[in-house]
Amino acid sequence: MRKPSNAATALPLAVFLIVGALLSPLAHAADPPVRKIVSGWSPYWATRDSNASITANADLIDDVSPFWFSVKSSTQLLDQYTPANSIPMATQVATLHAAGVKVIPTFTDGTGKLTMAGILADPAQSAALIATLTTSALVNNFDGIDLDFEGFAFSDGSASWPTTQPNWTRFVGQLSASLHLQGKLLSVTTPELRDPATGKRGYWVYDWAGIASSIDRLRIMTYDYSVAFPGPIGPISWVEAAAKYAVSLIPASKVFIGIPAYGRDWVTSVTGTCPVRGSDGQALGVTIRAPQNGQSGSRATFVANYAQTLAASYGATPTWNATYGENTFSYVKTYVGTNASGASASCTAQRTAWYQDARGVQLRAALVGKYRLGGIAFWAFGNEDPATWAQLRAYAKTIAPDQVNGTIALSQPSVGYSSPSIITATFQIADSTPVAGVPISFQVLKDGDTTWNDIGTATTSVTGVAQIALIASQNLQVRALSPGSWQQLAATTPSQQLKVARLISVNAPPSIRQNSTLTITGSVWPTDTGVGVVLQMNSLGKWLNVASATSGDGGNFALSTTAPSPGLFAFRVAVSADSKLDGAMSRAFTELVR
Repeated sequence: MRKPSNAATALPLAVFLIVGALLSPLAHAADPPVRKIVSGWSPYWATRDSNASITANADLIDDVSPFWFSVKSSTQLLDQYTPANSIPMATQVATLHAAGVKVIPTFTDGTGKLTMAGILADPAQSAALIATLTTSALVNNFDGIDLDFEGFAFSDGSASWPTTQPNWTRFVGQLSASLHLQGKLLSVTTPELRDPATGKRGYWVYDWAGIASSIDRLRIMTYDYSVAFPGPIGPISWVEAAAKYAVSLIPASKVFIGIPAYGRDWVTSVTGTCPVRGSDGQALGVTIRAPQNGQSGSRATFVANYAQTLAASYGATPTWNATYGENTFSYVKTYVGTNASGASASCTAQRTAWYQDARGVQLRAALVGKYRLGGIAFWAFGNEDPATWAQLRAYAKTIAPDQVNGTIALSQPSVGYSSPSIITATFQIADSTPVAGVPISFQVLKDGDTTWNDIGTATTSVTGVAQIALIASQNLQVRALSPGSWQQLAATTPSQQLKVARLISVNAPPSIRQNSTLTITGSVWPTDTGVGVVLQMNSLGKWLNVASATSGDGGNFALSTTAPSPGLFAFRVAVSADSKLDGAMSRAFTELVR
C-alpha cells in the first residue's frame, strides 16, 4: 500500500440424501445486525491512533492489515514496527483479536527493481519465500497475510509483465495452498485493472482472473488517480469501473475497494521568489514550485480528518464536486524567509486541495451493496473523517446479512445397529421465514472424539427443511451447518445424541428338564469379541441376572444356568454398553421346564 507522497478417520456410514427444491434468496429480517464491511491498514508509524479508531468501530471491521513487514529477500523480512511510536506487535494482535477483528499484516516488496520478479521466477527462491511468509503468519498468530508487491507496477516497467505475470500467478496459488493448509487467509492488494473492452488494461500483470480462485481478499488501490497535477484522489466513476470489472473475474465477496483517508494539496501557481528557509531560519522542508514545462508543481498530503481545519485556517470553503464525488477547495499561502544565499525572499502560492469526507466515503460504500462486494478498505485507519463511522454503521445495517437459526431432530434418538434414522434440520431467519434453497452440511462426532466429520449435504426445501437418512455404526453426536453468504450469516444447529444399540440373536431349546443345564447360545452384532453378555430371568416381575459371559470369535456367546422348578419361565439376553455402542436387550423368550 503506497504511503501517500511520503485427516480425521472417516466413519463407516451409509448416507442417503433427501434433497429439497432450490428457491431464490430471502428478504432481510427486520432490524438486522451490522454487516462487517470495513477493512484497511494500520500504519506502523501511528498504530496508537489507528488502533483507537479500529477498536471503537470493531462492529464494522472484519480484518485489519498492520503495515509492518517489507520483504528484502526470499528468506529475510524487514520488520518496520517502531516501538517508540507504536503499540507492541503482540499486544496489538491480542487487542484486535479480543475485539473480534482478524489480523492480516501487509508484506510489501522492499527488494528493488526486478528483484522480486527474479525471486518468483526461481522455483527454489519462490518456495523459500512461501515458507518465510507462512512461518511468519504461524509464529506471530496472524490470521493470514496481505501481499502488496507494487514494484511490478511502478518500478519494473511494463516490458517485464509478460514474464512476471505467470510467475506471480503460480506463486499466489502456491502461497495460498500453504496458508490455507494452516488455516490462514491470503489477501492481495493491487492497483486497478481495466476491462480490455475499454481499450485500456490497467496493471494487468496482477492477473485478477488467474489468482481469483486462490485468494481470500482482493483490495484495489482505488486512489491516487491524480498525482502529478491537481484533481480528484479517486473519482467515483473510476472506482466503480474497477469494482465492476473485478466482480466479473472474482467472486464479489472477495473484492474490497480502497478508500483514501487522505487528501492532496497542489501548488498551481507562484508569484515572487520562494524561500528555502522560513522567517525563523529553519528549512521549509518542502520546495514551493509551480507547474511548468509539463512538469507538475509541488504537492503536499494531509489526513482527511484535518481537511476542514486546513481549509478554515486559510478562510477557504470546501465545495462538493458531484461528478467526482469529492470535496475541493483553493487558497493562497504566502511564504516568507530567506533564499539559499541568506537574502530575504517571499512568494505567494495558489494551492488547490482534493479529498473525500464522510459523504465521499458513503458514496463509495454504496458500491458494496450494489455489487455485493466484501467491503471497503481504508488507507489508513485513524486518518478518516470521524463522521464517517456513523454513516457507515447506518448503511451497513441496511445491507446486513440475515441472522439464521437452526434446529435438528432425529426420527429415532436410539436405534439398533444398521437401522436408519432420519435427521431433519430446519433453518429460519429471525422473523421465522424459511431459509430455502441452501445446501446444508450434516456432520457427526463420534463419542470420545473431538473432530466433526462431514457425512453429506441436502438442500433446504421451501419450508427450510433438509433431511438425510443415516445408518450409523456407533453412538454419535449429529449437527447441521448452513453456509454463510452475502445474504445470510452462517449457522450451526445444536447437536443431538444418536444412540446405537447392538443387535442380539438368541438360540434357545423349546423345553428342558428340571435341574438340568439350560444353555442359551447366540451372537452379538457387530461381531466384536469381549462384549459382556448377561442371561436374565423374570421372577415375580423382576429381571434377575442368572448367568454371564463374554462374546468370542464372530461375536458368539454361550450362557448356562441350572433349570428352575417345573413351569414356564421368561428369559432374555442383555449386553452392556461400552465406549462406542449403547446397551441392548433381546426380546423375551419362554422356556418350559418339565
